[in-house]
Formats: sequence, structure tokens, C-alpha cells
Amino acid sequence: MSQRPNTNKPAKGLDGNHHITGITADVQANVDFWSRIMGLRFIKKTLNFETTFRYHTYYSDADGTRGSVVTFLEFNDAPKANPGKGNHAAAILRVRSHEALDYWMDRLTNEQIYSELMRLDPTQPRRLVFQDFEGHTVELMATDAKDKPLAFPAQDIPEAYRVTGIEGIRSYTTLDELQPYAEHMGFVRNDAMQRYELNGDTKSARWYTAPAPEGSFQEIGVGLWHHLALDADEDLSGWRDYSHSGPIPTTPVYDHHVFDSCYTQTPGGIIELCSAGPGFLVDQSASELGERLALSKRVEPLRARLERELTPITNPRRPDGSLKSEPAAAGDKSKTGKEKVAG
Repeated sequence: MSQRPNTNKPAKGLDGNHHITGITADVQANVDFWSRIMGLRFIKKTLNFETTFRYHTYYSDADGTRGSVVTFLEFNDAPKANPGKGNHAAAILRVRSHEALDYWMDRLTNEQIYSELMRLDPTQPRRLVFQDFEGHTVELMATDAKDKPLAFPAQDIPEAYRVTGIEGIRSYTTLDELQPYAEHMGFVRNDAMQRYELNGDTKSARWYTAPAPEGSFQEIGVGLWHHLALDADEDLSGWRDYSHSGPIPTTPVYDHHVFDSCYTQTPGGIIELCSAGPGFLVDQSASELGERLALSKRVEPLRARLERELTPITNPRRPDGSLKSEPAAAGDKSKTGKEKVAG
């Protein structure tokens, strides 16, 4: 069996988190949860770039900053699934304080969502654990990371309590199983916190572990977190080759319109490496983000049919973070109540 060639590690390390992606079967309910309830900006309505007929929804801070983005692939014909050994178990998002966790427990309770506050172990970060309407497990963590906060100014959520970006992922695996790949990619092991840490030039990523339940790995299923993406910035090709030279094969680089990416199936779930750009404004103005259907050049010929046949999506928030169900501020033409939503 031939070995993959040795490749030098790129001079610039991976720059922390890029995005997290889950699987949804109900895009409108997905938008309502992640935009209206969680207070993220619905920043891109496009298609899964491996298909020509499935939605891909994106949520983030106001500008789509790398490290703030949560995305979902639509598989409305997929069964409900529970993560097993080797799956990502929970997406972990950051908040500023312990008081923010109390706020979110109350906010979720008012939305009829159960949650559990994990704060009795003083050696571990305090976190609020809950599930969205499809069973995606989410943790809000009062992080010890020093990263710049990446928050969307959702006007119904006090600034001190808003989600401030991605902490990382929790996977059903062990530190030992992750070690060959994680250390090859620049992560540092932290046994006390049961995590690997990746500190980039501008932001970080944390990869936590948890004991695996019964059941095996599943790639596609409603309620699963499909992958965690790391930021390769301007050297995706170099990082792809270096990753592929390590203990686990990595796919070639694929053009995903708003960024390029490649994938590795690790013992703790799928890891994606992503380029810095071209970014969410490559084909739309800032005011169109989350409103007009964005299509790659390959799929643009299908626009008329897609807008006719895809499930219409209503964005619950305006670009300034206010809810469309509430009166618009005077003098703002984007808040007249006449927002047109493309299917």
C-alpha cells in the first residue's frame, strides 16, 4: 500500500473556526429558530452546492464573519437521526457571561424549549444545553476564549447576552482517538478540559469530546451536525495537501461559490477546511443577504423553476436586527414592512 507523500506544514496556521453545518428537513422552521429565537442574521439563502434543488441556509453576525457562521443543508426526505460514535454531538456557541446563560434559559423557556444548565463542576466551563426543534444539540458556553465577539445586533436581545460566535464542536470520541489527526493539524491537547485547542492569528477553535452512546456513525440525518469547518484563510490548497499527507485522507478542493473547501472523515466527525473567500457578498449586496435567492453560475439557469418550486422562506429579521413583526424605525426604507421575499 503506497503512502501519501510528505508535505510541509503551511507557515501560517489554521485560523480557528470557520462555520458549523447541520441537517434540516424544514427550512422555514429552521430560519425561524436560528434567526428569530437565537438572534443570528439569516445571511444567505442558496443551494447545497452538491445538488441543484436543496436549500443551504446560513446564519451569522451582521457581516458573515468567519467564526460566526452556522449553516444547514436541507434534506427534507431524510429520516430523523441520533448521533453515534464518531459523530459530532453538539455545536458549541459562545456567550459573554454566566448571566447570559440565565437569560437564555428564560428565553428558551418562553419559546417552549427545554434546557439544562451545566454549572456544578467548577473545573469545566458553564454551559446551557438544549435542542432545536429537529433535535440538533446546542451548547451555549460562557467561554474562556479571548476572541473578538462576533454578534448580530438582534434588537430584542440585550447586547450583553447575544451569541458571540462559535466556540467549537463536541464529538462522540476520545482525546486519544482524535490525537493523530488533531495534533497533525495544529491542535493542542488539554486533558483537564477534555478538548483540543487551536489558536489562530485572529480566532480560536475548541474540539471537545464526550463518551459515545450506543449507535454508529451516520453522515446524513435530520438533527445531525454534519461537519465543523476550520479557517484555512488564503492557503487552502496548502492546508489540503498537508492534511492529506497526515493520518487520514482528505478530499480534493471543491468550489462552493462563496468559499472553497475540502473534507476529512475523522474519528470525531467530518472536518472541513475552508478558504477565506470570496465571501457572502460575491453575488449580492449587503441588503439582499437572506432575502434574494443566491445561485452559483452553474445553477442560475434553473432560477425561474427554483423560485417557482422551492418552499418559500420568510426572513423574520431586518438587516439592522429588528424583527419584521415589530414596527420599523422611521426613515429606514429597508423597514417599510414591504420586504419582498424571493422563493
